[in-house]
Amino acid sequence: MRAPSVEEQEEAPTAKKAKHEEQIRVRARDGEEVTLSRDAARLMGTLKDLMDLATSEDGIYPMPTIMASTLQMVCKLNDPGYTWPSSDEHSLFQLIQLIEDALYLDAPIALKHIQRAIASRLNGKRAPELCALIGAAGDFGSAEEHAPPNAEPAFVPEDVEAPQQPACSTLPPEPLQQPSFSADAMEAALGLVDVATLAELKGVTRSWRALAQRVLCSRLCRRDGQPGPTRLDEITDLDVEQLIEAGRPGDAAVGGRMLPGLARLHGYGHVVDVAAVRAADLQCEMGNSRRPSLLHGAYEVALNSCISGEGEPPLRLTIAAVACAGSGVICGIPVQRLREDRVQVLNLSNRGLHVPAAMLVAYLIPATSVLRRCNLLKNSFDVESAKKLAKMGAEKGIMLSGMTRDQTVANFPGQSLQPADAILIASDLKFMAVVTTLGLNQNNIGPEGAIAIAEALKVNAVVTILDLGSNSIGDKGAIAIAEALKVNAVVTTLDLENNNIGPEGAIAIAEALKVNAVMKNLSVAYNSNIVGEAAQQLAAAALGSLSLEVLSGVPIKELRAGKLTKLDRQGKGLGLTECIVLAELIKFSAVLTELMLGGNNIGPEGAIAIAEALKDNAVLTDLRLDNNNIGAEGAKAIAEALKVNAVMTTLYLGNNSIGDEGAIVIAEALKVNAVLTSVDLQLNSIGDDGAKAIAEALQVNAVVTTLGLYNNMIGVNGAIAIAEALKVNAVLTALGLAGNNIRNRGAIAIAEALKVNAVLTKLVIWGNNIGDEGAKAIAEALKVNAVVTTLDLYGNSIGPEGAKAIAEALKVNAVLTKLDLKYNSNMGDAGKQTLRDAVKDRSGFELEL
Repeated sequence: MRAPSVEEQEEAPTAKKAKHEEQIRVRARDGEEVTLSRDAARLMGTLKDLMDLATSEDGIYPMPTIMASTLQMVCKLNDPGYTWPSSDEHSLFQLIQLIEDALYLDAPIALKHIQRAIASRLNGKRAPELCALIGAAGDFGSAEEHAPPNAEPAFVPEDVEAPQQPACSTLPPEPLQQPSFSADAMEAALGLVDVATLAELKGVTRSWRALAQRVLCSRLCRRDGQPGPTRLDEITDLDVEQLIEAGRPGDAAVGGRMLPGLARLHGYGHVVDVAAVRAADLQCEMGNSRRPSLLHGAYEVALNSCISGEGEPPLRLTIAAVACAGSGVICGIPVQRLREDRVQVLNLSNRGLHVPAAMLVAYLIPATSVLRRCNLLKNSFDVESAKKLAKMGAEKGIMLSGMTRDQTVANFPGQSLQPADAILIASDLKFMAVVTTLGLNQNNIGPEGAIAIAEALKVNAVVTILDLGSNSIGDKGAIAIAEALKVNAVVTTLDLENNNIGPEGAIAIAEALKVNAVMKNLSVAYNSNIVGEAAQQLAAAALGSLSLEVLSGVPIKELRAGKLTKLDRQGKGLGLTECIVLAELIKFSAVLTELMLGGNNIGPEGAIAIAEALKDNAVLTDLRLDNNNIGAEGAKAIAEALKVNAVMTTLYLGNNSIGDEGAIVIAEALKVNAVLTSVDLQLNSIGDDGAKAIAEALQVNAVVTTLGLYNNMIGVNGAIAIAEALKVNAVLTALGLAGNNIRNRGAIAIAEALKVNAVLTKLVIWGNNIGDEGAKAIAEALKVNAVVTTLDLYGNSIGPEGAKAIAEALKVNAVLTKLDLKYNSNMGDAGKQTLRDAVKDRSGFELEL
């Protein structure tokens, strides 16, 4: 064979290129000629056949069925390098016309482009949106419109009778006139529309319903090489993967009941033998919650033997298989009876069911019509499985939490409910028209559970009392609840205490209070992270609310109305927010004389707010702020207020970590304050310096009669300083120095003061390790002291000698009426007897040993 010449080799690419660029002309239906490259034309089967089999007329190929503009568009779309524009102005029916023409031209690339464009328009939309998009008016009549358009199983063929609806006297509306296309074009137009949207299309018009039925049945039930089934009894195969991915797993269970010839389930590369599953022994109790499968051991092996395919079948498929064909009770769930629609009430509460079991119940619920109430609480479901159950329950009108539609009060306190449980309860609220009280306190519903409850509150119109206390809902949950409060018009009492709510959640609640017009009682107590600006905003919103009457137990309305003379909110978890509110309310109160806030968490800022109020208040005489962590900063603010306040007589600041710094400023205030008679500074880490400052104040103060300094760190030197003050102080009648480790030297100093002090009637110095030497000194003082009536010396390591000395003093002391010497075990029986003998003839004397 002759090799091509150099000239021929050079001419070949040129000839090939010329052939590729060769143009052909096509005469369209409207007579207009369209010029196409030969290569582009040959990509469309119809034109290729025309060029190969027919002779052109004057070099023009006739195409009498397609308009020129459409031909050009399809040719452009059929170019492998074409990219569909992000903004497309074609209407849906123009796209379907392009489908029609692409099918005629056998242009597969163009067809895919157009199918994708149609799918992007339709996918994810519900029936009403599809009606608007298509421009179709429903022609079902009101009776059929009452039923959800996708209520029937997705696999139902065209013309199969749907469940009978009640008769309706209303004639269906006239359908809008719409373009007519071939059945092939319409079915191809929906080729990439997802299963969920196809199900929704059944609710557009009768014709769209018939079309969607054909496409769905063909896609879900057609076997390779076989025509699509037209009757239920012709369906032998069902693609459950598409159903599951479309959010319709329940159709697998429905298929198990409705399809007598069903033989195989397909999905995820596996095939399930339905008859084999029906025959398999899968009846077992709850499986192992720590393993991600529905069945275990021999039961799992038995089920897997019914499934063919490469590798382990996925969980979703095995659950679909059991829902479709499982017999008897599986994992404690009456699978067969549920599928056969023979269960009206189902109680699966606290059965230890895990996520796969929740999925199985979710797959079975759509198969039921008589089930109206079940209880799935207190199992081990996760949030996602609970949401699926809630979705199925909502669609079928089934209660999932054991509540009933006519229930007025629903309380679940302290039942260890989890987020999944709250999601199920929230779902049920949609069906409850009379429930007014919902209590979920002391559980663990978390942010996700709170979000579910919040969504329910947006539509619920009957719940007036909601308790979500102690649920760890955090900021995320609080924000969701706050958003619900902006639109909810019925909840009047809401408890959010002890929920780890921080600044973000507090600010969200504050914003909600600004627009909510019905909230009367709100609690955010025990949320110690609500501080700073967030607390101020929430307090301002609470004070500005026209409806709020109580905040965390603080009776705003009553305080404003001047109805309270005493308010006790000790140990109620109040924080800065409540303290700011209280401070504003007591500034000009004319009746409140006693305010008890001990054991809360108001902190330094709260103390500052209270202190500012005290500068204006003219009636409050008793204030308890003990155990509030106000620190030295808070003590400074209180001290400044004491310098100008002219009415307060009793102040408790114990256990506030004010230290020496705080004690010093309080002492300075005592030097000028002329009304305060009782001061408690116990458990404040006050040392020598603080004690010395207080001692200096006692030397000039002429009003304080009771001083509590228990359990500080005063020590020997501090005790000596206070003793010196007692020698000159003429008003202090009760002094508590217990738990300060003043030891024997401190006791000796106090004893010396007692010899000259003529007013102190009560002295408490237990737990100071004064020993025998200190006890002897106290005893000597008692021989001459004529005013002390109560003396507490318990737990002081006093031995026999100290007991003997005190006994001798009691023989001559005629005023002491109460003596506590408990927990001084070193005294021995003899020492105790000596003391008993010393007071045996004194009527009414209280001796504690």
